[in-house]
Amino acid sequence: MKKFFALMTFVLAAFILVGCGSGGTPTPNPDPDPNPDPDPVETTYDLGGIDFVVMCDNAQKCDPRSATYERLFKQEKVDKITLVEEKYNVKVVFRNYPTNASWGGARERYIIEESALKTQATHVYEIISTSIGNLAEQGSIVSLDDYMEAYGSDKFWPEKKAFGEIKGKHYGYDDQYPIADKGLYYNVDLLGRVLGESRKNEPTQKWADGEWTWATFTALANELKSKLDHTRTDENGGAQYVFGGRTYNWAYGFIGANGGRLVDEDFNTYLTSQPVLDTLEYLSGLYATEGMWIDDASLSNTSQPQFTAGNVAFQDGESWHINASNKWGSATFDIDYVPFPVGPNVLEDMSNYRVLQVGGKSTHVISSSFSKANIPAGYEDLMIHDEIIFKIWADMQYFPDTVEMIQDDFYNVRLLPNYATELSREAHLDLIDIAYPDNFYSVAESLNQNDTSFMIMIQQAIRQAEVRSIMTSTESNLQAILQERFNLGENYYN
Repeated sequence: MKKFFALMTFVLAAFILVGCGSGGTPTPNPDPDPNPDPDPVETTYDLGGIDFVVMCDNAQKCDPRSATYERLFKQEKVDKITLVEEKYNVKVVFRNYPTNASWGGARERYIIEESALKTQATHVYEIISTSIGNLAEQGSIVSLDDYMEAYGSDKFWPEKKAFGEIKGKHYGYDDQYPIADKGLYYNVDLLGRVLGESRKNEPTQKWADGEWTWATFTALANELKSKLDHTRTDENGGAQYVFGGRTYNWAYGFIGANGGRLVDEDFNTYLTSQPVLDTLEYLSGLYATEGMWIDDASLSNTSQPQFTAGNVAFQDGESWHINASNKWGSATFDIDYVPFPVGPNVLEDMSNYRVLQVGGKSTHVISSSFSKANIPAGYEDLMIHDEIIFKIWADMQYFPDTVEMIQDDFYNVRLLPNYATELSREAHLDLIDIAYPDNFYSVAESLNQNDTSFMIMIQQAIRQAEVRSIMTSTESNLQAILQERFNLGENYYN
C-alpha cells in the first residue's frame, strides 16, 4: 500500500509540474530520440489545459491569429490551432526568444542549456537549419523520422525535409516552403544608359534564351567595365563598378550554379572539388580586372552602398532586399533579377543547377526535454512528451495540394511589386523549387566576422588568386573542426 501511494504521489507531482509549464532536473536522457515504434492509432488526450509553447523570432508574425501574421494560409492555420486546442486540451502560445538568444550561436547555446536543464519551458523551437547539426550532436532536439512516418503529412515538402537532415536523421518539420530566393540583381537604368535602352534587360533575356553562361557573363562584364569609370570623383557622381558585394557571397551562388556545394548533410566537404575550384578561379579572374569589383561592404550587412547609390551594375541578394530599408530600399532606379549564370560543370538537363543555401532555412525542431522514455509506464496519454508534441505540431501544419498556391503568393506579394519586368518574375518563378541545403555554416568558424573565418578564406582565395592553396588548407582546417565537433571518427576524411 505504501508503494502504491508513493507511486501515485510521484505521478501527481509530475503531472502538476507539466500542467504549470515547468519541470525539475531529472537525470538527462542519454538517448533523446523518439520511440522507434510509435503507436499510429488515434488517441484522445487530456493535457489539462497547459500552454503548448512555440518559440520563434517574432511571436506576432508567427501566430496566424495575430493581425501582423505575414505567412500564407492564415485562416486555415487558425482553424488548425482551434482543432488542436480542443483535441489535446492545450493552449497554443507563440513566444519570442529572450534577448540573450537572438540568433546563431547564442540561440544554440540557449536551446542546449534549456534542454540540459530539462526546464520544459518550450516544446517547439524555430531555428535556422544550419543549427541542427550542433543541436542534434548535443542531444538537445529529437530526431523525427519515426514520428513523421507515423503522424506526418504525406504532403510534407521533400525540398524542406532535406533542410532538416543531418547524419541520416531528420529533425525539422513544418509547412513553410523553402523558396529559392537568391540571385543576381542589376540596375536596369544603369544598363540602359551604358548599353542602350534595348539592352537594359539583356541579362534576364540571355537567361530566357538559354544563353546565360560564364562566357556570356564575362563578355557582358567586360563591356560594362569599358563603359563605367571606377576613377570618377564624388563631385562627378562617384566611382562606378560592374560588381558589388562580398566575394564569398557571390561564390556561394556561383558554386551552386556550377553544380557544386561545400558541406553536405554527412559533413563531407567539397572545398577542393572541381566545381568549387573552377568557380573560385573564374571569379578570381573577374576580380583581377582593376575597377571591376568593389567588395568592401560591411560584414554585418554585405549590401554594397554603391549599388543603392546607383553606381554598381550587379549585386548579389534576395528579392526582399529591394524594399528593405537596411538594403536597397532607398534606391531610385529599377532593379531586376537574373539567376546566377550556368557553369561548365552543370549537366545538360540542368539537374545539378542549384540555388545553394549556405545560410540555411528557417525550420522547427522539438526539444529533447520531453523524452517519452522519462514518462512512467501507463501515463503516456496523461503527460506531455516528444511523441505527443510532434502530433500536436503536425496537426497545426497546413499543406496545400500543390506548390502553385505558394508560387502565386510569392509572385503577387514579392515579385509583382518589386521586379521591373515580367521576364524577371518568370525567371525567378522557374527556379523557386531548387533551394539546396549546405552545412558550411554549421560551425561558427565558417561565418565568424574575423580575418581567419572560412568564409573570409574563400574571399582571400578570390582576391589573391591563390585558390587551390588557400582552399586546400581551409578544407583541412574545416575537416578537423567538423571531425571533432560532430564525432565523425578519426579516419572519417580518409
